[in-house]
Amino acid sequence: MDTVTTFEAERGHLFAVAYRMLGSASEAEDILQEAFLRFAEQTTEPDSARALLTTIVVRLCLDQLKSARARRETYVGPWLPEPLVSELEPAPGPDARAELAESLSIAFLVLLERLSPLERAAFLLREVFDQPFEEVASVLGTTPVATRQLVARARAHVDENRPRYNASEEKKHQLLRAFIAACATRDPTALGQVLAADVVARSDGGGKVHAALKPVLGRDRVVRFLMGILKKEPPTGDIHLVWVNGEPGFVFRDEAGTHSAVTLSITDGAIHDVWIVNNPEKLAHLTPRGR
Repeated sequence: MDTVTTFEAERGHLFAVAYRMLGSASEAEDILQEAFLRFAEQTTEPDSARALLTTIVVRLCLDQLKSARARRETYVGPWLPEPLVSELEPAPGPDARAELAESLSIAFLVLLERLSPLERAAFLLREVFDQPFEEVASVLGTTPVATRQLVARARAHVDENRPRYNASEEKKHQLLRAFIAACATRDPTALGQVLAADVVARSDGGGKVHAALKPVLGRDRVVRFLMGILKKEPPTGDIHLVWVNGEPGFVFRDEAGTHSAVTLSITDGAIHDVWIVNNPEKLAHLTPRGR
């Protein structure tokens, strides 16, 4: 077995699993490095390289989540996933876009944070990656019956709390551009016109840059918050329209790198959520990439 060739053939799938488990691209890459080392130690060729590698990655992620959860309890301000950015053009096809938006969106990954590590793993493997219960049970080292219970609990929680966004791609891009224009011109009236009355803005600065320590609730407060940021600490760099975790968004980027990543969630023709990641640690290794 050519270990390197086999591993590289599965890298995309393994990264997709690890990123959704951890919400961090950099940590997912670390997991993949460790997984390769463990895979290279195998002395016999497995029946399924993907199954073995997935098992290794998921179990490493479960160990990682133990320390990650402890760190997030002391995290300064809202914790948001480390964003994945890909260039806006060429765009994925409609089917691929729907899949990306469903399982990669910032809103969905934040929701997954409320699950236990085992629930998260079971839900992702079964519901996102469509693995049979028997295979999921094997990965998690449990029984199919216990796995079904894990998935059922996770699905019930996700279904109960899943955001109900319902905008076309055209509407998303229209509101994104209107949002950018209002911020660029520092026009609070125009900004308020594209925000839902119950809009929520979350900014992840990790205590390293200016950001709200709690979610900002309501149109008036969000307008004041965003106008305050733009006045006191205007973002550096140029605006680039991109996909952020499979949704239309934008980044501020200059020769030194990416300084902020922003995406919006749309419902009923208005912006319902504003997601801002400007923690430099979460942007330091950001490079344009797809799934």
